[in-house]
Amino acid sequence: MGLLTNPSISQKARYCKALIRNNTLICLALYLLGVGYFFLLPDPNFNSGTYFSENALLPGLVYSELKMDTVALAKSYAGELERERENHRKDMPYAWLLAKMRKIGLETHSHNFTLNYPLGGGKVFSGKNVYGILRAPRIGSTESFVISVPYRTPESVHTDVSAGIPLILAFADFARRQKYWAKDIIFLITEQEQLGMQAWLEAYHGSESDRVLNAGSLNARAGAIQAAINLEVQDFDVDHINLKLEGLNGQLPNLDLHNLAQKLSQKNGIPAAYRLSATKKRKPYEYCEKFENLLAMVFSQSTGVPTGNHGLFHRYGIEALTLECVKQPGSKRGSPGVGALLKIVEGISRSLNNLLERFHQSYFFYLLVTHDRFVSIGDYMPSLGLMAGALLIKSFIHYLSLYYSDDLEPPAEEEEDSDDAGALAQFNFVQVGFLILLAHSIGALTTSLPFNSELNSYLHDANLSTQFSLFTVMVCVSLLVLILPAFVTLDDFNSEVLQIAILLELGTVLLAVGMLNFSLGLILSVVTVPVVLLLQPRKSGFLKGLSRFFCVCLHPLVFIYLVLFGVTLNLFPELVIKELLKKALPATMDAITYSVVDSMIYGNWLFNLVALIFLPTWTLLWCTMFTSRVPKK
Repeated sequence: MGLLTNPSISQKARYCKALIRNNTLICLALYLLGVGYFFLLPDPNFNSGTYFSENALLPGLVYSELKMDTVALAKSYAGELERERENHRKDMPYAWLLAKMRKIGLETHSHNFTLNYPLGGGKVFSGKNVYGILRAPRIGSTESFVISVPYRTPESVHTDVSAGIPLILAFADFARRQKYWAKDIIFLITEQEQLGMQAWLEAYHGSESDRVLNAGSLNARAGAIQAAINLEVQDFDVDHINLKLEGLNGQLPNLDLHNLAQKLSQKNGIPAAYRLSATKKRKPYEYCEKFENLLAMVFSQSTGVPTGNHGLFHRYGIEALTLECVKQPGSKRGSPGVGALLKIVEGISRSLNNLLERFHQSYFFYLLVTHDRFVSIGDYMPSLGLMAGALLIKSFIHYLSLYYSDDLEPPAEEEEDSDDAGALAQFNFVQVGFLILLAHSIGALTTSLPFNSELNSYLHDANLSTQFSLFTVMVCVSLLVLILPAFVTLDDFNSEVLQIAILLELGTVLLAVGMLNFSLGLILSVVTVPVVLLLQPRKSGFLKGLSRFFCVCLHPLVFIYLVLFGVTLNLFPELVIKELLKKALPATMDAITYSVVDSMIYGNWLFNLVALIFLPTWTLLWCTMFTSRVPKK
C-alpha cells in the first residue's frame, strides 16, 4: 500500500500519476468488460444444463395411478362450476365450494380478511378464502404442502382460470382414497388475487404486523408448509404450460422444483418452460432467443413484483411456483387434456410427499436461458462485480489524487508525516459529514412521507387523487434537493472527499443489492455506473453542462419517466411525441403509487431502496456538481 498511498520516490510517483491520469479509461474498461461478460452468458460455455440434485423428488416421475373416473369427475365439476358462476358474477360461490370439499371428505374452512386501504380515505375491501385439509394418514400433522388456485369472477379483467378449481377438487377426491400420504395436503382457493394469498399466509403463520391488511385468523392449520404449487388453468385443452418463477423482491424457487414441473409436463405431452409461448414450443434456441429470454427474466425479476400467487410464499421459506396452463388457440384433436393435467398434479404431489427435508441441495439464485439450461450465481456475479468494482477502484484513485496530482511535486521522504497531517487538516469533518447526514435525512423523509396517515388524510380531504398526491409529495422533495447546493460551499479537497464517499456507498450498495436481487443490481449498475464515472464536476464549459444534464437524467423521478416514455413509445408507436410525453406522465404517477402500495401491503422494498439509498446518493452527486467552490488552501 505504501507504493500507492505515499509516493516518495520518482518511480512510485510515475505509477500514481499514471493511475490518476487514466482513471476514467481504466474504470470504463472494467464497466465494458462487465457488460460484455453478461452478453456471453447465453453461450453454452457459460451456462449449465438442468439436473435433479434431490433424488427424493424422482418417484413422482415413474408412473401414475389416476383412472378415468377422476377425469370424468373433473369434467362434471367443471359443468357445475360454470352454472354456479352464472349465479355469482361478482363474488365467489363459497357455499358450493365448501359443500364439495366436505362431500369429498376434506376438513373444510373459510377465511375472512380485510384491507384498510391507507391511501383511500377510509376505504375498506374485504374478501374470503376457502381451503380444505387432507390429513396425512401415515403420520401426524407435522408437514404439508399447498395446491392453490386463484378465483376470478366473470367480471374480472384478468384471464379466466376457473378451470383449476374442478381440477384440484377431482384430485382431492383421488388423493383421499390413497394411503401413502406422509404430508398434509392443503387445497386453497383464494379471492382478490395476491391480496387473498397474502392474508392467508399471514394468518397461517400468525404474523403480527401493524400494516393495513387485517389477515384475521384460521380455524385450523396443517403442518409446516414445505412447498406450494399455484395453478392458473385457462382450459382443460392445454396448448402449453408457462412456468412462473419470480417472487416477491426477486426471490426464486429452488431449481429442483422448476425441473420437477418441467419434466412432468414433458412426460405427459405438454410443453412447459419459463416464458413459453405458442411460437417457441421446443424449437431449437438461437443465441438471440436465448439472450431475449435471459433479458426477459432480468426485467421481470428486477421489479420485485411476484408474477403469481406463488411469489408470496418465498418470504416464509416455502418453495413455490405457478403453472399457467395456456388454452389451446383452436380446436385440435389429440391435444393433452384434463387427464394430463391431473397426472402432472399427481406427480408433483407424490414427489413432494417423498421429501425427507426442505429443499436445500439445488440453486436458489439462477437465471434461466432455456427450458433446460441455466446460469448459476457463480457464473453471473462477475459481470456485476466488474461494474460495481469500477466505482470502488475510482474511489481509490480519487483518494490518491488527494495526495498527488500532476501539478504538484512529490513530497520529500522526510516530509511524509507532515503531508499526511496537512491533508487531514484540510478535511472538514463537520461540513462533509453534515452534508452526507442531511442527504440521507432527506431520503428517510421521502421514505416515511407516503406512510404518514395524517398527510394521506389531508390530501384525500383536499379531493386530490392518490396518484397526483404521491407525485406531488415526490416533486416537493425533489425541489428541496435541487436548491440544496445553494446553501453548501466546499473547497476542491473536501469536494474530492465527498466524491470518494459517494463512490464507496454506491459501489457497496450495488454489490449488496446484487446479492439479494441480481437483476435489480445489474440494471442499476448498467444505468448509473457510466454516468457516475463520466461526471466532470471540476470541468467548465460544455463538459460541465453535459455532466449536469446526465446528472438530471439520473434523478429517480426523471429516470422512471424516461423508462415509461420508452415503454409507451414501444406500445403506441402511432402516437406523436407530444401525445407520448403526456401519456407517460400518468404512467409515472401510477408506477409510484403501485410501488408505495406494494411496500405497504406486501413488503416490496423497491420504493424504500430507491428513496432511502439512491435518492441521497443522487443528492450528494447534485451537490458536487453545483456547490460553490472556494480555492484549496
